[in-house]
Amino acid sequence: MKSPGLLLALPTALIVLLLGFVPLIVILVWSFWTWDPATYWIRPEFSLAGYAAILEAGRWSVIVGSLGKAFLTAAICVVIGYPAAMAVHFLASRRTALLLMALFTIPFFTSYMIRAFSWRLVLGRNGLINGWLMDLGIVDQPLDWLLFSNFAVNVGLVASYLPFVIFPLILSMQRVEPSLLAASQDLGAGFWRTFRSVLLPLTQAGIFAGFLFVFVMAAGSATEVQMLGGAAASMISVMINDVMRVVNFPLAFAISTLVLIILFGLIFIGNRLFKLTSLFEGFTW
Repeated sequence: MKSPGLLLALPTALIVLLLGFVPLIVILVWSFWTWDPATYWIRPEFSLAGYAAILEAGRWSVIVGSLGKAFLTAAICVVIGYPAAMAVHFLASRRTALLLMALFTIPFFTSYMIRAFSWRLVLGRNGLINGWLMDLGIVDQPLDWLLFSNFAVNVGLVASYLPFVIFPLILSMQRVEPSLLAASQDLGAGFWRTFRSVLLPLTQAGIFAGFLFVFVMAAGSATEVQMLGGAAASMISVMINDVMRVVNFPLAFAISTLVLIILFGLIFIGNRLFKLTSLFEGFTW
């Protein structure tokens, strides 16, 4: 019985390997090749120059700063997304829940550039927030730090990727047996005690999965940084694009490989600690 299933799955598995893993293997191999500035191409000669160059010209600080922004963005999304997921799952009817989940996807009907640019109209010197603050007499002049700053970048990233933390949280809450919550209340536990002792531990896989989704996408983001961070702002993807413009492929691949190692490490740790695969076992609405 297993052989027909394996044969049916084999074509899909091969496609996934070809489209997903083969490019990653090529990136890994080429990151150890030598860049020839005379020909602006790479030679199949082993070299660690690409990895050594990561520590030059402030590239390492860009990587650390990018991961820091991604971590902060993912943490904020979890804090905001958890109550939203609870409202969808516990308070809304099935039809309303489906409608709300569909509404979460509406911002993705427009391009990343348009969404990022819209925040410039909100956070700029003549934007909505500065206009309201001045009309209310809270400030005498526009706040310059609202735009072209780390604050603006984080706002744009949170707005862009918040739905990606809500969906896995709802998925994990679907797996919580209602009888466990009822038993906690029957034993005298209030809302917060039930939340801390029952709901939060049982949804930790969804919390980490949502955090990881947002972290990965925010770490590789470029549009929000370029539109909201100003000329001096940079992220990993922007740095890779700059390196690719001078055709230094080994350095670009070395940066990409380092980031992939970090992300795969997080996935491995998360699966060991929070059992991420449990999210997809026997799920029903």
